[in-house]
This record gives sequence, C-alpha cells and structure tokens, in this order.
Amino acid sequence: MKKTLLAAALLAGFAGAASAQSSVTLYGIVDVGILSQTLKTGDNDPKGNQTSNQTGMASGQQSGSRWGLKGVEDLGNGLSANFVYESSVSVNSGSSSGFTRQSTLGLVGKSWGSIDLGRRTTPGTVAFSGIDPFGSSFGTSAIDSSMGSAFSRLSNMVMYTSPSMNGFMGSIGYSFDSGANTARMPNSALYADRTSRYGSMTKTRAISIGLRYANGPLLIAGLYDQYMPAAYKTTAANAPDFTDAATVKQWNIGATYDLKVAKLHAAYGQNIDGIIEGSNVISNFTDGGDTNSAGGVLSSKGARTTSWMLGVSAPVGASGKVFASWQQMAPGGTFKTAAVTSTQNVGSIGYTYSMSKRTNLYGYYSYMSNAGMLTGAQSNSLGVGIRHIF
Repeated sequence: MKKTLLAAALLAGFAGAASAQSSVTLYGIVDVGILSQTLKTGDNDPKGNQTSNQTGMASGQQSGSRWGLKGVEDLGNGLSANFVYESSVSVNSGSSSGFTRQSTLGLVGKSWGSIDLGRRTTPGTVAFSGIDPFGSSFGTSAIDSSMGSAFSRLSNMVMYTSPSMNGFMGSIGYSFDSGANTARMPNSALYADRTSRYGSMTKTRAISIGLRYANGPLLIAGLYDQYMPAAYKTTAANAPDFTDAATVKQWNIGATYDLKVAKLHAAYGQNIDGIIEGSNVISNFTDGGDTNSAGGVLSSKGARTTSWMLGVSAPVGASGKVFASWQQMAPGGTFKTAAVTSTQNVGSIGYTYSMSKRTNLYGYYSYMSNAGMLTGAQSNSLGVGIRHIF
C-alpha cells in the first residue's frame, strides 16, 4: 500500500512539473535488424591482406535508435523557449549514452529566427538535410563515408538559425569545445598542466556555417566547417609539440531536383589540411554506421581530399521507396604519400517499405573499395531491419 502511494506521489509530482510548460513531448525511434559484412584490411596491413566475416544484430542502421524529451513554452509576443534532451540507445543491449545526441536550451522568435545553446547537429548538417538519398544512414551507404561533416554534432555550441525567407535559410554555430574524437591533437594527461592554465585554448574549437534554398522541386545547400586545434608547447617529457597543428577546413555543396517519378541527388566538396568525418568512416566500415556514433577529426597540414556523390530516389507503389548512390573520395596532398592510398569508391542501393505511418521495413547493400582511401581495403555490407517511430 505504501509503495502504491509513493508511486502515485512521484507521478503527480512529475505531472505537476510538466504542466508548467506549454507542452512536453516524449519521442523516439527504435531501429534494429541484422547486418552481414565481409571486410578486407588492404595493402597497408603489415600482417598481409586479411579477410574477415561477421553477421549479427545491428542497432540504428536506418536511424540511430533514441529517445528524448522536448518542450516548448510560449513567452508571448511571438517569442518562445524550448529545450531538447535526446539520448542514444543500443537496441542490442539496452545501453544508453546519456543525452549525447542533443542537449539544448533555446529561444525562438517568429521574426528573427532561433538561438540554441548546448550540443546538437551542426548548421552544415541542417543545411544538407535531404541531399543524401540514404539520409546520412545505412552504414557505408551514408554520404558521410566520403563527405564527413555532411552529418556531425558539436558540443558547447552557440547556434543561430534564420527564419525562412522566400525559400532561403541560413545558420551559423561556434563551439568552444567540439567534443569530436581527435587525432594529432592534445588530449592526454601529459597536458594537464596546460589544460588548467589555458582553458579553452587547449580545446578543439569549431565553426560551422550552413546555407539552404528550397523552392518547389529544387533544393540547393552549402556548408563550411572549420576545426581549430590547440596549438602550444608543454615542458612535459615525451609530449609532442602541437604548435604546428593545422586548422582543418571542409566545404560541401549539394542539390536535389524532384521529377515526381524520381528525385536526383548530387554533392561535391573538399577537406583541407586534414579530414573531418561526421559519423566517422571507421564506424561506418566496421559496425554499420549507427548515427549515434561520435565524429572524428584528423589534423594533418598539407593533406587534402576531394569528394563527390551522385544518387537517385524514387517511390515504388504506394508504400515503397528505392534509392541508390555512388560516391568517391580521392586523396590529395600529403595523403598521397603518408600511406598506400587510392580513391575510395562506394556504391549502394536500398529499399524501404512502410507498414504504417510509424513503422517500416528496410534493406540495403553497400560495397566500398579502398576504404578510408587505403589501397585494397574493402567492405561488403548487407543489412535488413525494422524501424518504429514514436
């Protein structure tokens, strides 16, 4: 009896807190299926070109599994406050990352746009939404296998988004500490003395800009991302010197055109002085590319990549949709001499079937050659699954 009363009191307290908002919504996605992959390590493997096979359950192939809370409060005069807490979930094990997909508090004005503070998808990600026929999902099929920051998140970000004006929309964000996995950037205990003394100067800061035009059958998008690594010396023994760490830059442009019977997709871009991987090509290569995964940034002065994507999507009957794409990422600059490298190619085809407005089945196949631009590295992926949105 006491347990029942306690539970009722807790529920009443939660309901009272929720009612203080204009609205609070619980939402999420459950996505799970089976993934079979054949991987080949390539010519850079000191143990020889090895092949492995793996088949198992995979969470988040079409959409990263998640749950979240979002709320809006009307402040009057066209102004409102909003928050989003969004947590990733692995359907395989039930484990969760905490609210690492999104954790923001913001203000929205009908006339001037919106401001968000916290962790969320970048302005470039918002602008590029819809450019990839695979929706930045389905493992190595995703556009971020070749054009990384087409889908990425930043922590500690202040982001402004303009209202839509005759189809035009823009956004800009600055991150005081991006939270991205980094290579060739200081992050170990060797730098503890400098971290405490210099604060944000020891963090990987980032700027992201996204522009978008949507009118009728035409969508055009562009993005520019820049990651600024820490650059300083330390007196600690055996610690690398990071005074020459390069600022990594990326720009992408993309477009779609809807012919009704089919939609055409295209994108082109470059990475300069390193490489930015939005959902991390290694994750795409090894475990199906769940969009819950963290991004990665490699700073390497003089390194470049050039990437492009062509794709198509089309309805099949009243409930089906088929989509396909071909991508390339070509090494340039010092990437040509740092290892045995070649142009990465990715060819993919997928299909979804809607059983209802909230539940669908899917399947896809993706082939990647020279994965990560490493000569001879290959991946063959075949995945099927079911997704439910609530």
